Amino acid sequence: MQIVLLVNDRMMRDGLRALFSRESTAEVIGESDDGPEALELVRELQPDLALTDMGSWAFGSIDTIRCLSQQAPETKIVALSPFNHRAFIAEAFRAGVQGYVLRQNGFEELREAVATVLSGSRYLCSRSTQAVLETCVDPEAKPTQAFDPPLTEREYAVLRQLADGQSSKEIALSLRVSSKTIDACRRQLMRKLDVDSIAGLVKRAIVLGLTTVAV
Repeated sequence: MQIVLLVNDRMMRDGLRALFSRESTAEVIGESDDGPEALELVRELQPDLALTDMGSWAFGSIDTIRCLSQQAPETKIVALSPFNHRAFIAEAFRAGVQGYVLRQNGFEELREAVATVLSGSRYLCSRSTQAVLETCVDPEAKPTQAFDPPLTEREYAVLRQLADGQSSKEIALSLRVSSKTIDACRRQLMRKLDVDSIAGLVKRAIVLGLTTVAV
């Protein structure tokens, strides 16, 4: 099994490489921390599997996944993600992932996801499965909100960081964009979510399961 790691965080990449090196059938043959480079790398190496971290890309991991799926259809895609909301999970699968694992899960579940995906099936981690089931069977649960147009991966990331109390400057540094870009993204979020304040965005983030911060 040949794997390419598409992860922006160097420490996470090193850890994943070390863990996969213990697997007798696994070989990490490439790594990338940049979207355009990732596409070129996967096209060139044609690995069995691309493992991408959706929370660490500075620019549009959903778009990157969609391009990977279209340009390297034989390569399976497993996503690591901090987002445990049904709408975002659905968007990831629509974009082309075959496996979805939350970051906080252990390597055993990631290994199970990889094996399941390579066998030809789809995989949704246990925590995300539980979250989806709860919204389906709980009679008091609020229905999953559909956004039209849908939130982008960057908008989800900015919303989560705003809810955690980070300033536009701090978010801009973490995503490697300008503060003006983050301000524009915040205004777009307010329009999409029909709120007129940061407090309103935080409340929406809580509903989406992106934060547990109380308001």
